[in-house]
Amino acid sequence: MLVVVPTAQAGRLLRESLAEAAGGLLAPKVVTPGHFLRTEHAAPESVEQMAWIEVMESVRDWTPYAAAFPLPPGEGEPPGWAMGLGKALAGIRASLQENALTISEASHRMGKTVEGERWEALSALEYKVEQQLARWGYESRSRMLARGTRVEPERRIVLAGVPDFPAAAVRHFAEAVVLIGAPEEMSSDFDDYGRPGPDWTDTLLAWPQPGSVTLTADPRQQAAEAMQVVAAAGTPSHDLALGSADEATAGELVRSFGRGGWVLHDPSNLRPAPLKAWLAAWRQFVSRPDAGSAVDLLGFAETSALTGGKRAQRVMALSAARDQWLARDRDDLQRIAALNPRNLESIQLAIDTLESLMRYRSIFLRDGVHAGLRRLLDRVDPEGRQSDPILEWSHATAPLANEIRRDAGFWIDLLCASLPDVPTPAPEDRVLDVQGWLELFHAPGQHLVICGMNEGQIPGRASTDAWLPEGTRKHLGLSHDAGRHARDAYLLMAMTEARRAEGRVDLLLTKTGADGGVLLPSRLLLAADEKELPVRVKQVFREVEPPDSSLAWTLDEAWKWQPPAVEKELRISVTTFADYLACPFRFYLKYVAGMSEPEPERVEWNQRDFGNVAHIVVEHWAVDEQAKDFAEAGKIEKWVHDELDRVIAERFGAKVPLAVRIQRESLRQRLSWFSRIQAEEWNRGWRIEEIEKKFELEIEGATIVGRVDRIERNIDGRRRVLDYKTGTTAGVVESSHRTGMNANTRLPAHLQDVPEILCTGADGKPKRWKNLQVALYSAALGGVDELGYFQLGATEGDVKLSLWDGFSIADRESAMACAGWVVRQVKDKVFWPPAEKVDFDDFKILALGRSLDETVAMRGGAA
Repeated sequence: MLVVVPTAQAGRLLRESLAEAAGGLLAPKVVTPGHFLRTEHAAPESVEQMAWIEVMESVRDWTPYAAAFPLPPGEGEPPGWAMGLGKALAGIRASLQENALTISEASHRMGKTVEGERWEALSALEYKVEQQLARWGYESRSRMLARGTRVEPERRIVLAGVPDFPAAAVRHFAEAVVLIGAPEEMSSDFDDYGRPGPDWTDTLLAWPQPGSVTLTADPRQQAAEAMQVVAAAGTPSHDLALGSADEATAGELVRSFGRGGWVLHDPSNLRPAPLKAWLAAWRQFVSRPDAGSAVDLLGFAETSALTGGKRAQRVMALSAARDQWLARDRDDLQRIAALNPRNLESIQLAIDTLESLMRYRSIFLRDGVHAGLRRLLDRVDPEGRQSDPILEWSHATAPLANEIRRDAGFWIDLLCASLPDVPTPAPEDRVLDVQGWLELFHAPGQHLVICGMNEGQIPGRASTDAWLPEGTRKHLGLSHDAGRHARDAYLLMAMTEARRAEGRVDLLLTKTGADGGVLLPSRLLLAADEKELPVRVKQVFREVEPPDSSLAWTLDEAWKWQPPAVEKELRISVTTFADYLACPFRFYLKYVAGMSEPEPERVEWNQRDFGNVAHIVVEHWAVDEQAKDFAEAGKIEKWVHDELDRVIAERFGAKVPLAVRIQRESLRQRLSWFSRIQAEEWNRGWRIEEIEKKFELEIEGATIVGRVDRIERNIDGRRRVLDYKTGTTAGVVESSHRTGMNANTRLPAHLQDVPEILCTGADGKPKRWKNLQVALYSAALGGVDELGYFQLGATEGDVKLSLWDGFSIADRESAMACAGWVVRQVKDKVFWPPAEKVDFDDFKILALGRSLDETVAMRGGAA
């Protein structure tokens, strides 16, 4: 006996029921309708798709096919356009197989319709595809099905509750026993193969008794209501038939019943085929073997076999190199390593990682995709647990590799497109499966709960395929909306009536889907007479309050995040005082906890990068004993321009990214303006005495460290300290270090009642300190006559010297007092409260749209 059921899951239910009812009975062979549409030795799907691609890419004149393609495919489209279109056209052929049609036969049927010319054009393309397959030694599945064959005529065939048996399968056997779940007197309502007739679309359907129809707000509430229904009825798991026509609700049912202690399994929950995501990442690395692609590839455990483990460390090393140096590939990393950076060990690990992956990439490309895949699989899947579908594809397409010259990326894309998703494994301790709509008819439980009773789910959604709209599908004898309506009306009646005497049926629907879109009730729920219809409409269209409508989201103490507690040696840089004065908590996050937001994906310099390169160029100029004493702007300009090119070549080689080339020209312009100002200062008698001078300063028992960009001595004996600034906000030195105060000034909470932050400006007006950098240079170096910035701004007017006029000993002592207060605060671990507003907030993302005070669980310090 050959028993036919609608789906594989229905077959499993049938076998389980037979085993439970009959014990040692030898079960018959149970198949789905697809069994009759199988063909031996037909061209694999990937080969047929390949044929479509080859044919379409070979077309030079699309005029004969203009009825189907008014705009010639491929014009103005990126490479690879044929793969997507080929998959779509192969999909049309797969749909037509339901009635054992080729496109050519469909064209004959559509000849006298308005779509006739389109189908005739497609038929001409199909003919070329069949020729291409024949040259490769294949025949298409569509053509083999169109010829028709008989399947296992010696078996007794039983159609067990298959309400939509495909037309093509009918041609494969002479007779069958058809089992229909309905009273004998309704036999005329079905055809010879158990398919409901068209009159079912007009059938009035009673609502379940006993049972209920429940409207909910969304899939989550629908699943919770289903759980409540089962709990209220006290239904045991072995007597429950639970299902959903909506995949989103199926997942919610697993979660909702799980909270109630029931382990459910959703057979419709699919996951990508094993190694599919890894193959996509490998394809990216093969096409673009750079650091970014390597980081993506290292996200998969399989890559450990190619790099020798340490995936996390390798990702961190590559990401740090990209973030700090804009390193793109191995050559960039090797150039960076030659510069002897502080993190040389990390750079070397990044180099080793790329070299390992590049080695396997070279072998892969050398051996060809098919042989290369087999070698890779031996490494990443040595036990062969995940490789079978890939090896099957490789076996099917390998003969074409010698005839079709394609790059590795194309073959991997074709492979990934051919790998179907696979079911998620069922938990061993599950007590129930969430059935789909067609499986529920075979589920034996006396208590039936169906979710997803919405239009588009039951009956299924009308076709949105531009090639096969509903009218065309009906004309070609394919499944269509009216047929699905009739099928689902019968199924709902059958499942409801089967439990009317002994059992219960509960139907649930929702007003909105998982994406928030509005859903309508299923038309089956509204199949009532004129008297009953208003009552139903009132119930299924009523307003439903969302489950969380009365809840206002508040940030409870339990939801606040705790910053890390860190103990470290107290060494404070002169540049960090400004951060503490702006916000003590952000100071803690940045300098104590070491938190920052990296930007490894950027393709251009950020402000830090731009400033670092500018500093390096002028530093190298200043250490050149000859160049630093150039008195002519032209000579200085040439030197710094050449040095800029050399510094960039050290990092990027000959292939400098476009964005960086643009930024390089901007910096080159600033260096030209710098050269003019420098020449003027040299002629005024200023000579560079020291650069990048490190110093240490003891304040309140803490070591304050700093580095002075430039110390000068005038020929008249005066001494000057300058700090390079490339930002656009440096402004006047004094206003960069302290800000005015008046009666209306509102100090941040952490600065209130702190006299050490107060000072008097050169104009005699009250001010407060907001930065101590240059002032502390004076305290650390002593004997300084002038302090200021050498600004390298974005405009000619912003490239200049900005000096602190009137800086006095009193200013220095006031700055030292303020620094002492900050040091005492840091030593006492006082990093709270955070400031409400700051000029630049590097930690805005941590506030979750609110203030840090509301989102952080920390009071009185960071300990």
